[in-house]
Amino acid sequence: MEGEGVWTVVNGDPVRMSRGDLLLTPGWHFHGHHNDTDAPMAWLDGLDIPFSHYCDVGFFELGSDRVTDYATPRFSRSERLWGHPGLRPLSGLHDTPSSPLAAYRWEHTDRALAEQLMLEEEGQPATVEQGHAAIRFVNPATGGDVMSTIRCEFHRLRAGALTPDRREVGSTVFQVFDGKGAVVIDGQRRVLDIGDIFVIPSWVRWSLEAETQFDLFRFSDAPVVERLGFARAQVDGVAG
Repeated sequence: MEGEGVWTVVNGDPVRMSRGDLLLTPGWHFHGHHNDTDAPMAWLDGLDIPFSHYCDVGFFELGSDRVTDYATPRFSRSERLWGHPGLRPLSGLHDTPSSPLAAYRWEHTDRALAEQLMLEEEGQPATVEQGHAAIRFVNPATGGDVMSTIRCEFHRLRAGALTPDRREVGSTVFQVFDGKGAVVIDGQRRVLDIGDIFVIPSWVRWSLEAETQFDLFRFSDAPVVERLGFARAQVDGVAG
């Protein structure tokens, strides 16, 4: 969310953290953090604690006195192996429930969203709605969600764009990465700015309004809801 200079170490692999990056720490992976600068850094943790608690599968243990190291490589080992679009290493043919790629870099996310909006300007059907670009982070081993219980997306609205009202089964969390706008939740409008976090409860009507270009990170429990057969969505003006 802000700052530079922190590394998260996942099962011994140091992963650089920078503003806008999505990093993963799957279950049963020891991890730690270190900051090699003299300034603080802040990030948002998205967890599946409620579902894990209901299923009684939550366990925690300390691995050692120090579960990190102080290496500061530009790219983690997982990125060097898995971070090449459309290419899969033959040494990694076994599908994994969580993505083997530890970091999804902001420069790729930003470019993908920008390209969608540029294609829309050229008359191509590239955005999910008028002025609304969006991407989903996927597991390169399966093409599915990055985690078996968590879906992660990034959304960008043009200045002045409005999304239609919608309702969805399953809860979701948004964080405003950049820009200004508003969210209307169950008829109540709330103004939003950089760093704000808001939650959409299950089957509550909501929509977004962009004052400036509006960038938002989203994570939800959609993979669980879909596998249980509970997934439903209702979008105003869209048949289905």
